[in-house]
Amino acid sequence: MMTMPDLYNETNIIEVLEDLNRRLSSLEMRLSRIETYSLSQIDDKMAVFLTVPDSIRRSLFAVSNLKSCTADDVSVVTGRHRSIENKYLNELYRGGWLERERKGKKIYYSMKRRDETAKDNQWSVVEEVESKLDQLLG
Repeated sequence: MMTMPDLYNETNIIEVLEDLNRRLSSLEMRLSRIETYSLSQIDDKMAVFLTVPDSIRRSLFAVSNLKSCTADDVSVVTGRHRSIENKYLNELYRGGWLERERKGKKIYYSMKRRDETAKDNQWSVVEEVESKLDQLLG
């Protein structure tokens, strides 16, 4: 069992700080190796999709169900304020998940159209997750 060092002893403080520094350096190196291996080995489309934050994923599912919608429409589904949904929808658009089209003063978002011959991995993942959620939630 570790005991608290005598912090009033200046020599002991330096030793404790040096030990902490060594441990942190070791952890940083290990974390770096783990991140390097993890990023290159993720082939599971579901795992890649699940790296998207929950909040943005909820918006993506809402657009998927609504087909073509505004931030107001999505906010009704998610229960969040329109300005929050607008931010999330723009992030999804910039990330290549959504298309957007201006109709008058409103901007409509829809799922990105896909080429039937070369199905985009992102959309197959969305369909896979939606299917599994439907199975789980009934």
